[in-house]
Amino acid sequence: MNPRLRAMARTGVRVVNHPVAKRRITRTLADAARPIKLEIGGTAKRPGWVVTNVSALARNYLDATVTWPLEDDSVEFVYADNVIEHIPLAAGRAMLAEAKRCLRPGGVIRLVTPDIRHHIELYLSGADPLASPAGKHYASMGLTVEHPLDLVRIPIGEFGHHSGYVYDPETLGAELERAGFSQVTRCELGESDHAALAGLDQRSGSERAQMAIEATA
Repeated sequence: MNPRLRAMARTGVRVVNHPVAKRRITRTLADAARPIKLEIGGTAKRPGWVVTNVSALARNYLDATVTWPLEDDSVEFVYADNVIEHIPLAAGRAMLAEAKRCLRPGGVIRLVTPDIRHHIELYLSGADPLASPAGKHYASMGLTVEHPLDLVRIPIGEFGHHSGYVYDPETLGAELERAGFSQVTRCELGESDHAALAGLDQRSGSERAQMAIEATA
């Protein structure tokens, strides 16, 4: 389909679907047993979880950067895989503040996002970019990976990240602590001390190019 026609079709679907999806998420959250397991930016049903998104076809629409239709201390886990880097810093802070408000004491947030420090280290090494799992992953997506610089350019300039805010472990940890979280921990992709959070991550093949950070409310 012509890109312009595709954009017009997406807009039309969004206009029709979003009001319905916003009402649905409000009802879904109101009816869900407490404490809730909440996924932000999910694309598929997940047993035991309330999965939300802001896409044109989202079944449960939730803009996580504004007040969530949830009471305090009503959530056990919040999970977001490759979401926060699409959001500007101020909006990301608003999302983390809402997660902290809604998580019960001892509840856990898990964020997966590109590790910009790792990408820069790969670039500075001067190694063949296609020798790294990150480079192979990006090439498999049809992106241009010819020079070490591409390993910095892609996680910042592609996927709409340029309009959001990208992170390294220290920066994301500082933002979580700013929001009131504690026990900030980097986990291996796909692994967690919490059974509900283990095995969720979608990009385990990219190794250290992605980071999984957990923190406790």
